Amino acid sequence: MEQDETSTLLQNSKITDSLIQIKKYLEKDIDSLRKELDIKNIELKSLEADLENVQHLTEGNRQLINKLLGDLSKLQNDIGWYKRTYEQRSFLGTIREKIRRKFSSFFLL
Repeated sequence: MEQDETSTLLQNSKITDSLIQIKKYLEKDIDSLRKELDIKNIELKSLEADLENVQHLTEGNRQLINKLLGDLSKLQNDIGWYKRTYEQRSFLGTIREKIRRKFSSFFLL
């Protein structure tokens, strides 16, 4: 009977030791995973900040492109006016218009 009790105590001791080892392993693993999570959170915040910067830059570029497209449209209108004025009109009509402008500015002074 004493041998049974001793055997049972020995088994219980081995089980307790095994459980302690498992607990230590799990605690180390949990700590490792927490550190990894902290690193990932820092990386995520950095990436979110980078994304926000890129979004601001993209918005600025979009506004600049829209402005340039507007400027291009105005320049195309100017080119059209010059073509209509100097290419499609007769030479005599262009000279007459220039003379009228000079006389009208002369009389306004």
